[in-house]
Amino acid sequence: MLAKDVGKKGAGVLRGKPNIHWKKDRGTDVASAPWFDLGPVYGEKEGSRINDHHLTLAEKKAAREQAND
Repeated sequence: MLAKDVGKKGAGVLRGKPNIHWKKDRGTDVASAPWFDLGPVYGEKEGSRINDHHLTLAEKKAAREQAND
């Protein structure tokens, strides 16, 4: 595997500073999304994308059955 030259000698790939954006970089959900109103529950504004909300297996199965009907 090859990496581009980062301008450092020796282990330059390991010593070069990565260009990572650590801030929140998410948009907002549409009002028709079932989780649209979860933002205030997690201290965010309404419509914020919440990555910490996880559905139970029963909720997932119920949603799948509802979609199939």
